[in-house]
Parts: sequence; C-alpha cells; structure tokens
Amino acid sequence: MKRIMFLLVILTVTVLQSEAQQRRERGNMDPEKMAERVTEHMDKELALSDDQKKEVYALFLESSKKREEMRNQEKKEREAAREKMKADRDAHQTKLKEILSEEQFIKWEEIQKKNRERMRERGGDRLRRGNGVQ
Repeated sequence: MKRIMFLLVILTVTVLQSEAQQRRERGNMDPEKMAERVTEHMDKELALSDDQKKEVYALFLESSKKREEMRNQEKKEREAAREKMKADRDAHQTKLKEILSEEQFIKWEEIQKKNRERMRERGGDRLRRGNGVQ
C-alpha cells in the first residue's frame, strides 16, 4: 500500500512539473511560433485546406502581433507612470524638507519608515485574502 501511494505521489509530481514547463514554453513563444502552433492544431482537428491554413495562420499571426504590441505598450506606460510618480515623490520630499525643521523632518522620515515596514508585514496577509494588488 505504501509503495502504491509513493508511486502515485511521484507520478503526480512528474505530471505537474511537465505541465508547468509546457506552460512556461507557451508563454515565451513569439507571434510566428504561436500562429504556427494554433494553425497546426486547427488543421489536425478540422482538416483545413491549404488556403484555409494560410488564412488562419495570417489571422493568428496578426492577432498575436497586436497582443504583443499591447503588452509592450502597457509595460512602457507603467514604467513612465512609475518614473513620474518617483519625480513627484522627490519634489514632495524636497518641499516638505523646506517646511519642517531638520529635527521634525528626521522624525517624520523615521515615522514613514516604520509605517512602510508595518505595511510590508501586513501586505502578505492582504494579498492572501485577495484584498491587495499583486
């Protein structure tokens, strides 16, 4: 009985590991490979004619390229927003430093540091509960 359970565990781990690797490989495909893969799958399942294969390939290639462009654009926009937020934060800190005395500013920075640490500690709980942004 123990042998059977051991074999089942090993089999399950092997299958899950193989599936995860396949998922990673699919995620790294360029648009041409993705279009080829989908076209081959559709040909196998639907017995496409040569003309249909060409049209299906062209359609999926176009779609894949558009999706890749959108992902890249979103990434650039996020990076630009992050840069702007950092500049705003720096300007805010500079103005705050002008308003507060040196002792007040140092104390304020310490309070902010403690708050950030506390948020990091609680951040894991929020993510697990589904209330936080990942």
